[in-house]
Amino acid sequence: MNVLCRSILLLACSVAATLADDLVNSAIVPVAQGGMEQRHAAKVELVKNHKFDLLLIGDSITHNLDNPGYKAVWDQFFAPRNAIDLGYSGGRTENTLWNLANGELEGQTPKVAIVLIGTNNSDDANYRVVHTPEQIAEGTAAIVKLLREKTPATRILLLRIFPRTNIYKNPDGSERGSEEKRFATNLRAGELVARLADGKNVVYLDVNHAFLLPDGTLDPKLMPDRLHPSPEGALRWARAMEPTLAELFGDSLREAAAANNAVVPVSKLEQDGYDWFARHETILKQQDDAEIVLIGDSITHFWGGNPAANRVNGPQAFEATFAGKRVLNLGFGWDRTQNVLWRLDHGEMEKLHPATVVINIGTNNFAGTKNARANSPAEIVEGIREIVLRVRSKAPRAKVILMAVFPRGENAADPMRAKVGELNGLLGREFANLPGITFLDLNAKLTQPDGSISREVMSDFLHPSERGYLIWGNALKEAGL
Repeated sequence: MNVLCRSILLLACSVAATLADDLVNSAIVPVAQGGMEQRHAAKVELVKNHKFDLLLIGDSITHNLDNPGYKAVWDQFFAPRNAIDLGYSGGRTENTLWNLANGELEGQTPKVAIVLIGTNNSDDANYRVVHTPEQIAEGTAAIVKLLREKTPATRILLLRIFPRTNIYKNPDGSERGSEEKRFATNLRAGELVARLADGKNVVYLDVNHAFLLPDGTLDPKLMPDRLHPSPEGALRWARAMEPTLAELFGDSLREAAAANNAVVPVSKLEQDGYDWFARHETILKQQDDAEIVLIGDSITHFWGGNPAANRVNGPQAFEATFAGKRVLNLGFGWDRTQNVLWRLDHGEMEKLHPATVVINIGTNNFAGTKNARANSPAEIVEGIREIVLRVRSKAPRAKVILMAVFPRGENAADPMRAKVGELNGLLGREFANLPGITFLDLNAKLTQPDGSISREVMSDFLHPSERGYLIWGNALKEAGL
């Protein structure tokens, strides 16, 4: 064959391969990963000789857990659960499918499989074929399907693709690929992968907040290269995953829960005049994407809007503030920070792309009951920080308006005022100057010159009346709502 014919043939093959990529989602077509033959053979040999209870399936992020620097994390959280690391540096969904179909599941009946995959499928800097969010989700679905067929008793924990903001450079200094596009692709793929969960056999978990700073950027101590967790980052990852993993595995926590209960996610704690779980389920079924999301307790709950509340104190102020805008009210009566954390961890913002998120939470943490102890101002700040981190992770482009906790008690001398004042002082120092966050303190507008609260503003000296909500609404509009 002469040089010209050979060139034409190569060109034809290249065109055919490109057309095939366009017609078939290669993320679902199993293919062996070059350079990983030795690791795969070693893993197949391991599963031939031992039955494992926990599989960790993924790419280099998971692969790193096999490295010496991560041994302490492995020994604490995974080794005691009889685990095997099936992570492959550079691996994509198509490689994972090939590995699992070619010996890595033979004879295995694990209790749980953790799947973290997809970031390399979006890598437009290092791979010829780059997949869309929909294709990545389809590839992940194929992995889930294969696991369900091969090991039907195994419960699958799907992790959202970790955030990445690393930039690759060409020799001339220009950017290779697009960091912004990779980030957006992974963000959207995570939303689509969440739909694969059924809450029983397949559970979805987003732990990306564990790697963030309150300003929304990746913590360089936790992700030095803005892609792979450091050993400390892996520890944060394991801790964030631990309650769910322990529940799926049916064993005890490998680390005691935090002493500060304000940061430990928990569902309904207190009895109130509405169905807490029904409200949560209603929110999960919302189809309309909200422009504005309100997060809080009964103060937010009673303002009104969607979903409907059994008690509405400020309907006129709500209409005046949000007229013509799509608003989702994630306020729940009696909620503390830990309840909000549970709700965010269980899907209440997975489908949303709000322009603005308003957070008003913390006053109930001052109340101690048989169900939860009272918290100090410093502990409440920690709980609010965890909420902000989750919002930053799930809606990275949203403007966050963080409210100072409203005053409570009729007079300035009420003991609660000092606690609220201390809390707000701490919140202001931490959040007032962060990009993307507006810290809004209305206490001077909600009280009289002598510090007392008028019943026209708060009829019970805790919950705003119509006038109180109007003050809040006007302040939100002034803040650029």
